[in-house]
Amino acid sequence: MECENRKILVKLESTFDRLEESAWNIRLMEYGYHEADRFRWALNSFLRCIKEVIQMATMEMQHAPELNSWLKQQKEELHKDELVGYLFKQRDLIVHRSMLKPASEGMVGLTKGRGLKLGIGMPIDPLEDSEQAILRYIDHAAREEDFLGILYTEDGYGEYTCVERSWRMEPFPEKELTELAAEAWDKVANLVHSLASRLGAKVSDLKFELSNANSVRIRVFEPDFIKENLEAAKEFHAKNTT
Repeated sequence: MECENRKILVKLESTFDRLEESAWNIRLMEYGYHEADRFRWALNSFLRCIKEVIQMATMEMQHAPELNSWLKQQKEELHKDELVGYLFKQRDLIVHRSMLKPASEGMVGLTKGRGLKLGIGMPIDPLEDSEQAILRYIDHAAREEDFLGILYTEDGYGEYTCVERSWRMEPFPEKELTELAAEAWDKVANLVHSLASRLGAKVSDLKFELSNANSVRIRVFEPDFIKENLEAAKEFHAKNTT
């Protein structure tokens, strides 16, 4: 039975490979969450791959005419889906027209490792790393003051200065971008799962599990980093205001 199952799945080998590649790109989005270029490039790769899953399935099913009508209907439903259809259009945008700049915002604050304890919101350019955001706040604190007391320059109490970042797409402001990608992946994976099942294969349910949101969205900065840059900013402003 296992051998027969493998024979069936080989018919969708490229489809499953591209599906796994698109999942890996979501993981790369998480890994590069606070580095703007790495995040955007991983997003671009995800958008290309997730649409190519459908293209691969179509090509690999050319010799299964009994499934053509069903597959065509399923593809049409995916294109009509508000989220998947939108992401497919974004793929066409980055391939044929221009770069994609998702919405970006964040908060500078402090954490004890279990979410943001206290912070202040600030815009973060989609082409800007999260480190630049904390440096801008440090520069402000050097000129004015750290009125929230969130710049930790010494170890103690297990609290650290951090940036909590958020990436979003305008039509879906209620959800973070990796959540949208995982949701779209699940929908496309469901089509692949159904297709494999119709071919007679036994396939486990396919679902993408995101990493812990706090570990992804929050970047912690060590006290030495804060101290070094705060002192440098104060020295710079002292020299330039006399």
